Amino acid sequence: MAELIMPDTTEYHAFYQGYIEQMKGYSIPERLSIQGFLLEELLKALKEDQLDQPMAPGKWTLNQVLGHILDTEKIMHYRILAICRDPGVALTGFDQDAYVERGRFRGVETFQSNMNGILLNRNLLRFFLDGLDEDQTLLKGTIDGHPISVRALYFIICGHMQHHLYLLERYLSD
Repeated sequence: MAELIMPDTTEYHAFYQGYIEQMKGYSIPERLSIQGFLLEELLKALKEDQLDQPMAPGKWTLNQVLGHILDTEKIMHYRILAICRDPGVALTGFDQDAYVERGRFRGVETFQSNMNGILLNRNLLRFFLDGLDEDQTLLKGTIDGHPISVRALYFIICGHMQHHLYLLERYLSD
């Protein structure tokens, strides 16, 4: 698979529009390959005591954000696999706040493990994409009753990471 073109609006729920729009002009295979390293570079100067402090009152910690990114990418990756193997499959959503709460994302070991997990999962996503033909990227399933295509999921994964890279960059530059 050389490249993915932007999905049309019939391939995803409006909730995901912002993530998909962030990928205009970007190569999805390239983003899969480099975003993890951009995240790693952005976070390399963190001190251990910064990992478990909320980024603002009522907000997640850096550790929780990393755990959220990894959880979300694993779920999206499963959705891609499920749709490719069972086109039309009906999948459920997930409550990101409940997942973060139950994730117990604390400490430097968890931070390092999640960072390594993101880099590994990105490689797995890229390898899986490389094995798909164009017809497979157009396959659809549903999430909570809304249509979703394989290619839209790839755009969402990269747009979601881009969103968090932007937020983290802003937070860390203050």
